[in-house]
Amino acid sequence: MMALGAAALFALKAIFVKLAYRYGVDVETLILLRMVFALPFYLAIAIYISANKNWTPMPSNDWAKVIALGVCSYYLASYLDLQSLRYISANFARLILYLYPTLVLLLGFLFLGRQPSRRELLCVAGAYCGILMIYWQDQGFSTGAPVPAWAPVSALSWGALLAFGSALCFATYVTFSEGIIRRLGSQQFTALAMLAASAAIMMHFSIQGDFRRLVQPWPVYAYALTVAFVCTVLPTLLLNAAIEHIGSTKTGAISSIGPVFTLFAAAWILGEPFGAYHLVGMGIIIGSLSLLRKNSK
Repeated sequence: MMALGAAALFALKAIFVKLAYRYGVDVETLILLRMVFALPFYLAIAIYISANKNWTPMPSNDWAKVIALGVCSYYLASYLDLQSLRYISANFARLILYLYPTLVLLLGFLFLGRQPSRRELLCVAGAYCGILMIYWQDQGFSTGAPVPAWAPVSALSWGALLAFGSALCFATYVTFSEGIIRRLGSQQFTALAMLAASAAIMMHFSIQGDFRRLVQPWPVYAYALTVAFVCTVLPTLLLNAAIEHIGSTKTGAISSIGPVFTLFAAAWILGEPFGAYHLVGMGIIIGSLSLLRKNSK
């Protein structure tokens, strides 16, 4: 239930981000506002844990792992995700992010010696076939955002590559965070990882140097606050707690239902296309999730 709740709340993030983009806010400003609004919650969690003497002492090696995992997921994955939403539909971006459980399986095989079963490999094949189907269906979709001059691909392909990079970063986080989350506890780990990511985001924005971008219409601040608490604080706590209780593979399997929530929300709120191919893709998602869940029993 915690993994499912995290998936639903994470899925709504793309909707609020797309709504904020309608006011002309750039990616770096939006992600900074999101982390600034979320930061007090994580500071409060860290202070609460320390005050109740539930803080687990950490050697320097654990500090390095927490910082690296926090930057990989809550900074790099989030940044690439928000960038991808400038080019592709919210539902296509979520479907690509759905691939992260398949990437968790791949990383587990390459680095942790976990052998995927035939059922899991069938799920992987189905997922990528579904992605290709949605990619073909969305050829006519355009947000109007220009592709960087050095990228010799279409806007749809560029957005898809950004979303896949986000999925890979998040899969790396899920794969290698399980052990340290069990040692530190999900709350301590989440608070420290988000603090590390917040520092990286602030550094990124400061290097760019244009602080005038922080002056935005009030709806941008409202959407940023919603993304910070409803779509960041709550689901990250739920996700890490799920990993702590049932492991990364089962969490990845259950969380892969997230794109289903986005498909309906994007069609209803944003008016994005939702045709027969999207329905088929959603069916593949549900089928793949069912296969993974049966395999994890």
